[in-house]
Amino acid sequence: MNVRIIACVFVLFVCLGSACTQATAPGVDAAPDLRALHPGIAPVWLPLVRRLADEGIGGPDVDAYFLALGGEITQEPMGRKVREIYRARFMRPPPVPGAPPSRKRVYPGVVTEDNARRCRDFLAANPQYFARAQQLHGIPPEILVSLLFVETRLGTAIGGGNNALHTLASMAVSKKPEQIPAWLAQLPEDHAQRLDWIEDLMQKRSEWAYKEVKALVAYVRKYRLDMAAIPGSYYGAIGYGQFMPTNIEPYGVDGNGDGVVDLFNMADAIASVANYLAKHGWKPGLNREARHKVLRTYNHVDIYPNTILALADLVKKPARPPQAKKGKKAPQWP
Repeated sequence: MNVRIIACVFVLFVCLGSACTQATAPGVDAAPDLRALHPGIAPVWLPLVRRLADEGIGGPDVDAYFLALGGEITQEPMGRKVREIYRARFMRPPPVPGAPPSRKRVYPGVVTEDNARRCRDFLAANPQYFARAQQLHGIPPEILVSLLFVETRLGTAIGGGNNALHTLASMAVSKKPEQIPAWLAQLPEDHAQRLDWIEDLMQKRSEWAYKEVKALVAYVRKYRLDMAAIPGSYYGAIGYGQFMPTNIEPYGVDGNGDGVVDLFNMADAIASVANYLAKHGWKPGLNREARHKVLRTYNHVDIYPNTILALADLVKKPARPPQAKKGKKAPQWP
């Protein structure tokens, strides 16, 4: 009897050991088939869908967002970012003699009387939104309208046909240099010696993009918006104020009281931008240097706040009378 018991225990031990070995053996995929769990979704998006589900953001609606993307990623967002950072790191041109310092440069073609007139007209058409922002946060209307002009030309340029989810999801799944060949071809030949650096950069930007994907999906689900109808910038910023999705929850404001933070609604967009600036240090009575510092949190290059402040100065000035066109003098009649 004792021998039988010992034998049974031994067999049971061996079987348990074998089962444990099979469950943890390298190369054995114990996870369920993602394609079966999310039918129709292109394989390239499945890791994103699974990760979102594991973090509590999953369901038929989320599957539908990715199903609508089709099966092609776009190289552009990751490729553009790699090219941008690579050039800044390894190809920075020498300073041009006589060029203005960075604190004085502005975006070409923005600070003009014609654009200032457009901003004044926009203020006149939407006075209540800007008045409320000034009342709540002390932000002058000319500052807000100039920021909206720089970002989206007052809502007339909001994405260039790019779908925000497709842009961000493409960036999130782009982790290897071989995924952006068209953009690597635009770099000098010696970039081949820096492929490890490029891959490390892509891994970091991929993780950044995933967080933006997660925030965008949560935003669309919260307000039951149409994901396919949300355009984005080169890097997935949305709305008239070009918020990244991770900025919507902490800074977005329902400016018109309809219960939805809609960044493509001008009341909400203006209130949200004002709230963002206020939470980054804007207070009534800031001097120009302090204003520059707050505006720079919106876009981390000096040329950005330089341009907004310069355009705001022009908007605040009285409009210039239109100049008569040059030509032949009218005949003088006696």
